Parts: sequence; structure tokens; C-alpha cells
Amino acid sequence: MATPKKLIKELILISGLRGLSILSFIKRILCLSDAATANPTIAPNLDPTPAVIQAKADAVTLMLSERAALLVAYKAKTERINAAISELLKLINNNWAPQAQKAVGGNLKLAKLLAWYIKGIYTGEAPANALVGSALDSYPGITKIDSSDHLQHKVFTRNSANGMQGVPKDAKSIEIYQQIGGDAPPTDIKKMSHMGPAFRGNFKTTFNAADISKTVYYIAVYFGKKSKTALIQSPVRSAAIN
Repeated sequence: MATPKKLIKELILISGLRGLSILSFIKRILCLSDAATANPTIAPNLDPTPAVIQAKADAVTLMLSERAALLVAYKAKTERINAAISELLKLINNNWAPQAQKAVGGNLKLAKLLAWYIKGIYTGEAPANALVGSALDSYPGITKIDSSDHLQHKVFTRNSANGMQGVPKDAKSIEIYQQIGGDAPPTDIKKMSHMGPAFRGNFKTTFNAADISKTVYYIAVYFGKKSKTALIQSPVRSAAIN
């Protein structure tokens, strides 16, 4: 009786690159490259060569360093912008407001001519029940991003013309677009991830633990009933993942 042949189990190699943070990804790439370089006789004809792989990994590391520098500059510029806004707020409220109030002497017409609002009487906004016309008459402003919950954002949108949750008569919905990270705030929604519609003006999304501390950018868009395309978008807003 013939002796049965011993079955040889096939080895299936995997890189172990999926699901890693970007730093762990580069570390793993370099580990594979270094191992191939240290043992050239095992797999002598790798294409591309270990040197090419290492060069590409080093290029990514350099870009990460450059991005970090850009983010530092971006945060510094944001702080300067906020400081300038704070200064303007104080100058208008603490300097101009009392001077203008004295100048108009209680005359509502004069106050409106100078573009001032009147507490409890006139705020310059449309009434709460005002109908918004076409989407071109307003935009879906992102009024707040709540990032207080771990690995979660809540995005709140309101119509810029009346401050309400509804959409203009020619719009079907408010669609939310998102970009996680990046060297600069996005401007083109085609390069962002479409997250879906906001319900009653609000949208909630969750993140992976690997994304902690990353900045997330959002743009809200009115989506047309007939055109089935984006009508008008909000200014970009951002928040960090906690």
C-alpha cells in the first residue's frame, strides 16, 4: 500500500497595512523595506526595489512634517483672526454704540439709517415665520458644531435668511459634506465626502479612534428639487475630534 503524500500548507502572505494610523502605516512599510534589504537573497527580484519603497515612504514622512508646519501656521493665523474680531467687537459695542445712541437721541429712523438694531424692537432679521424664496436668496449656514461627545460631532444648520430649520421652496434637502484632516479647508464639495441629509437642520456623525485630534471640515448644501444638484453651499466650518 502506497504511503500517502504529506500535504504542504500554502503560505499566504499579508502586509498588515490595513486599518493602521498613518504613522503606524509608514512604520510598517519601513519594516518591510528594511527586512527586504537585510535579506536580499530570499526575494532578490522585488519590483519595485526596497530602495524605491523606502524613498516613497520617506517622501510621505516629509509631507507629514510639512503638513504639521502648515497646521501650526493655520492655527496661529486663526488666533490672530479671533483676536482681531474680538477687538472689533469691543470697539463697536464699547465705543461706537454709546456714541451713536447719544447722536440719534431716541430717533428710530436715524438709528436705522446708521444700520443699528434696537433692542426688543428691531433686529434686522426676517420674522420667524417668514417664507424663504429661492435657494439663491439664502444659504444653509452651519451655526454650531458640538464636539463635546467622544468621537462624535453634531452639526446644526439654519437658514441664513430667517434662522429656521426649513429649506427654501426650490430645495429638496440640506446635504452635509465632510473632509477629515487636510492641509487647508476645502472649497470644492466634489473633493469631500458626501455624508447625507440633515434632518430638521441637524446632522450627527461618529469617527474612529484613529481620527482623534484631527480637524474635520464641513460644508452644508441646499439640494435642488428639480435640478437634483447642489444649489448653494454654506461657508466651511470645522471642529476637532475629541
